[in-house]
Amino acid sequence: MKGFIGSLGRNKGLKLLSLLLAVALWAAVGVEEPTETTLSMALELANPPQHMMITSEIPSSLQVRVHGPGSVIRRLTQSRLVQTIDLSGFKLGAHTIPLGPKNFSFPRGVQVTRVQPNPLVLTLASAMVRTLEVHPVLEGKPPKGYEITGVRARPSQIRVKGPTTEIADLKFLPTIPLDVSQLTVGATLAAELDLKNLHLAPQDQTPILVDVEVEPKKISRTISGVPVAAIPQKAHLSPSRVSLILKGPMLELRSLKPAELMATVDTSNLSPGRHRLNVSVNLPSSLELVRIHPATITARIEKSP
Repeated sequence: MKGFIGSLGRNKGLKLLSLLLAVALWAAVGVEEPTETTLSMALELANPPQHMMITSEIPSSLQVRVHGPGSVIRRLTQSRLVQTIDLSGFKLGAHTIPLGPKNFSFPRGVQVTRVQPNPLVLTLASAMVRTLEVHPVLEGKPPKGYEITGVRARPSQIRVKGPTTEIADLKFLPTIPLDVSQLTVGATLAAELDLKNLHLAPQDQTPILVDVEVEPKKISRTISGVPVAAIPQKAHLSPSRVSLILKGPMLELRSLKPAELMATVDTSNLSPGRHRLNVSVNLPSSLELVRIHPATITARIEKSP
């Protein structure tokens, strides 16, 4: 102990210099140049009453003008700032919430000079939860020659919470229009609900997908002048050409020519003479035969010399 007390009397000059430096540093901090700036603070509304929801437009952030020591202000500008408003105990109806300096917890020396918007105005309305059908909305049409044959939303229903006055009479929820103008095959599209002008909050976080089935557009076409061949025996045919009514993809049928088709009659094991034979035709798997006209023709088989 004596050694410690004795040391206090030594190095007096060094100790005096340290004291002067400490006083100078304190003075420098004390007279730091003040700064003024605007801070953007995220706005969070906590503890909303059950069976109620906010129907008024609420800003996502507050613009708070502050004045204070430069070093403190710089630290604030580099931080994520959040202002929380507790809605516990709020009743139905409109509420005006003034925002003054006492509402903010800033470091010592920082003063709030202005808050925008101020005051906050919010409206609480009675709310309910309903399960509604998802209604896919399509925009445009597939390219020429293709058509939509099916549309299905997944999930087909979704739970939403909303003001009773808005949600009670809703029959379904539409999606934001989905562009199908370039589809030539089926596709699954990501969709969002179109909640414009509605204060609805989905209760399920499941993404909404829409399955759109697209196939070649089918039409019916009559193709006249299709030649008929006698197989395997040669025969004189009357008439020698028939008409076919076909059904199939529009692009394929429209470009199909009579010469590209062949109708036949079966002349195997037939004796010379006249015979009434059924006409048949082989078609690509994509085409469907609706009718042959005439369905039967006369085949005359000559005697062998």
